[in-house]
Amino acid sequence: MIYLFTALYCEAHGLIRKFGLARNPKNTWLQEFYNQEAGIRLTITGVGEIAAAAAVGSVCGACRPAREDILLNVGICARREGREGIFLCNQITEQATGRTFYPDMLYRHDFQEGPIVTGMGLWNRADDRPESGPAVPAGALYDMEAAAIYQAGSLFFGPHQMMFLKIVSDSGAAEEVDAEGTERLMERYQDSLTDYIRRMQRIACGNNGEGCLRQKEEALLEKLGADLHCSKAMKDSLRQYIRYLTLSKSDYIGVINDMYEKGLLPCKDKREGKLCFEELKQRLF
Repeated sequence: MIYLFTALYCEAHGLIRKFGLARNPKNTWLQEFYNQEAGIRLTITGVGEIAAAAAVGSVCGACRPAREDILLNVGICARREGREGIFLCNQITEQATGRTFYPDMLYRHDFQEGPIVTGMGLWNRADDRPESGPAVPAGALYDMEAAAIYQAGSLFFGPHQMMFLKIVSDSGAAEEVDAEGTERLMERYQDSLTDYIRRMQRIACGNNGEGCLRQKEEALLEKLGADLHCSKAMKDSLRQYIRYLTLSKSDYIGVINDMYEKGLLPCKDKREGKLCFEELKQRLF
């Protein structure tokens, strides 16, 4: 299942139409749309960190995401340099607290990557900073939800299960943005968004009938998990990596066998296992 979150209906409208999502009449406190066959549940959170965190907690608390599910936040953002482009966020900073979060950037994609700052107020271009707090670094994106969605989502998803796609709508002036213009902007990038979501569907065993891992991959997962002394979180990450690599037809088994041949596996304890796990990720991706 893809748990898709947008702040505004105009950001979601094209995706609702494209994937044939139906309104969930049982959810009377949030605008929620879903297509069980497609494996997509889309929720419109409202603007701002509090609204976004509340929506993620409400939906995921009720539905309880599985270990193969994915959270995807899609929406517009501001950026001082230029007024177009679509970015996959590799670093999320909460302006109010200074805390920074790092989604795992594991899966192949065709987007630019960049950091994003999440603030409590609209960007004021006149003094090159949001209405409160320190200035946004040059080159960074700016929105009002990503950091909250990451923190609320981390109660249900690992860093490898959360992705943040942002489309630049303005250079820091709220008066430049309206619902009609946002809908046209989202439509411009509709094909790129759709392709990415469908790729995530395959990884999450969505509507292509990809069930659990085949017996061979399950056996490898169990052996590798034991030899790495994996925690539950590490093993869940490992499962997602193996599923992705299997679908992308990568020779990951050759990489793993090479580590066994060089004596890097099996590991003698959890500490060594964590170091080996990081090296394995580097080799695989």
